[in-house]
Amino acid sequence: MLSNEIILLVAFFIAVGILLYNPSKNYGVPAALIFIGVGLFLGNDTDSSFAFHNPMQADLISQLALVIIIFVGGLHTNIKDIKRVFAEGLLLSNIGVFVTTFALGYFVSLVTPLGLLEGLLLGAIVSSTDAAAVFGVLESKNMKMKYNADKVLEFESATNDPMALILTLVFVEIIKMGATTAEIVYSDYLTFFVQQIFVGCGLSFFLFLMIKYILEKIEFVEEGLIPIFLLCALIVFLKVNDSLGGNALIGAYILGVMLNTVDYHYKDNTLHFFNSISWLAQSIMFLLLGLQIDPIELLDIIPLAILPALFLFLIARPLGVFASYIPIRQSYRKKLFISWSGLKGATPIVFALIPLIENLPNAVLIFYIVSFIVFLSLLIHPFSMEWVAKKTKVLR
Repeated sequence: MLSNEIILLVAFFIAVGILLYNPSKNYGVPAALIFIGVGLFLGNDTDSSFAFHNPMQADLISQLALVIIIFVGGLHTNIKDIKRVFAEGLLLSNIGVFVTTFALGYFVSLVTPLGLLEGLLLGAIVSSTDAAAVFGVLESKNMKMKYNADKVLEFESATNDPMALILTLVFVEIIKMGATTAEIVYSDYLTFFVQQIFVGCGLSFFLFLMIKYILEKIEFVEEGLIPIFLLCALIVFLKVNDSLGGNALIGAYILGVMLNTVDYHYKDNTLHFFNSISWLAQSIMFLLLGLQIDPIELLDIIPLAILPALFLFLIARPLGVFASYIPIRQSYRKKLFISWSGLKGATPIVFALIPLIENLPNAVLIFYIVSFIVFLSLLIHPFSMEWVAKKTKVLR
């Protein structure tokens, strides 16, 4: 198919998604559900001439889109809110992900054809919450909560991807190399994890100081130049970060949060620009991920995937949350609400592309179980979060 036809059809699918999402937002329907659904049912139709089944390219584009989305989320985050929930968010994004991974992984190995290592891989892939989905639902519902529960969810969702990604890479490597070399892989990836965090955070702080100095010393004559400058700076950050082995997701979020503390000319217009860029990134990413999924295979996987999905929502996620709060005393109602609000989105599907790219055994099975879990979460959690918030009395 010619490239101009691809561009035309992608633009058409995005336009359809926008027209469907616009009236449905008031009902709390996540953008991920709309746009993935458009790609799933329009692009994968048997009579359609358009199909984009390319996990490697989809993963590359989706990773870039995730960075942009998280960066924009950081731009809208008040650093004072983070200070209030920093300890909670950090525990949830690390201990919570770790406990959820192992609880779900073991259960999956008992109720599906997947082995223990493959189950742990699946658990790691779906262990994190999705920043774009969480931000979108909280914004559309306009929920104000006690105990800073909404801020905890936002911070957790923006910072738990690194741990989930590292665990995913660990189990991919163990499965590829064999369990006999597991101890070498663990030590290697422990170092890799530390490198990812410190390089990503350090580079984002260094770039922030440079950008802050430029914005304070230089007066831009055109308001449209500032967002273009920041976008180019973000692209440079991604390239340098990749070369040094840092984590782009956590680095982009920290960079966005710190830039929000700087006052500069045309700041509101700059935020509007990045909101549009974020929506473009989301729509393209969701659409491409929908195109990777075969509707028939997704329906066929339901009997096998329903128990892992329910176990994740009702047991594994709450275990991770309550384990995270052991060092911190918080309201039992707040912990119940956060346990239920582990909203999944595009991120697990992006991570599920990694086993496909590596041609691991049962990679297709893992991909479709993950896809079903994401769809079920998008159908259940956004429409029940407000009700659960009222029942647990965390809603103001």
